[in-house]
Amino acid sequence: MPRTPEFSSHARRTYSRLSSLDLSASGGESLSLDDLGLESGGDRVGLAFGTYSREGLERALQAYGFAQRVEERVGPFELRLSCQDPFQPRLTVLSRRYHSPVVDLSLRQAPGSEVGFTRAVAEAPLLYVDSLLLQHPGRPFDWSRPPLPGQLHPGLSLSRDILELLHLMARRIGAEGVALMPATFAAACVYERCFSFVDGAAQGRFSALRRAGRGWPRWLLAWAVELGCMRDAEGQPALFTPTPMISPLSRRLARRLDTRGWHRARRFHAQQVLSLDEEALQARFPWARMPPGPPPERVVEVLGYDPLAPASPYQDACEPAAAPPRTAATS
Repeated sequence: MPRTPEFSSHARRTYSRLSSLDLSASGGESLSLDDLGLESGGDRVGLAFGTYSREGLERALQAYGFAQRVEERVGPFELRLSCQDPFQPRLTVLSRRYHSPVVDLSLRQAPGSEVGFTRAVAEAPLLYVDSLLLQHPGRPFDWSRPPLPGQLHPGLSLSRDILELLHLMARRIGAEGVALMPATFAAACVYERCFSFVDGAAQGRFSALRRAGRGWPRWLLAWAVELGCMRDAEGQPALFTPTPMISPLSRRLARRLDTRGWHRARRFHAQQVLSLDEEALQARFPWARMPPGPPPERVVEVLGYDPLAPASPYQDACEPAAAPPRTAATS
């Protein structure tokens, strides 16, 4: 049976110490995202999920140590909370040094039926993560951490921290799990440490892709999947299709991922043998997105490297979108 997440001792103590008053008390006037250009129209800031004020969220981030870890990376920041709908809040951490969001979260409450649950758990309350962005706008990519598909900037290396906070928030508001839909294979690789696919077949296909890329850098496998260069036994592209993932907080949701049917589908699809089409990857690889200078020897072995070669015709297709994709890779 999938285990419910285990929180650190510091997180458990902090969770118990923070009271409802600590989280809801507000001492300042309402703030909006208008001046940041992230929202249009006026926003009335209320209590997110009927529990959190902006000031309360700041207290929580300080108490858990998350605020300090963000400041170590990007300097002073300002927390913004947009609550046009209190049950669909948006949280943004704006770096004052870089004048850009470094954390951007869109959340909402949703029933279990939204991720495909039926019967007794169809109405189970979930904390649904519509979008999640962690980025360091002031740090360039390098060959120790090249860009992943969809990334505009390197990550903050705080994905584990933010996921723990999201699980604590879910417990606080009475949700039985945290759910999301990873936009890319790379994002699913980040979430897999505490999330499982609701569909056992999707879990099996994901496992087959991971196994096929064993021994490769994660970012290189992510590009191979994104560019359609992984092949099945018939030579067809083995693509990643976004489907819901969930991290259960209640036993009844955990049992939903522990059925014979789920495990049977996972095992069947995990057994497929996949391989890398190296010629396709070499032809499609987005060198223009990569850091300057020659890549590591292991990458050259797979991709080859010619600094004078013309840009790939796939370059335009690989350019990042203007807005962060849904639940983009976090790191």
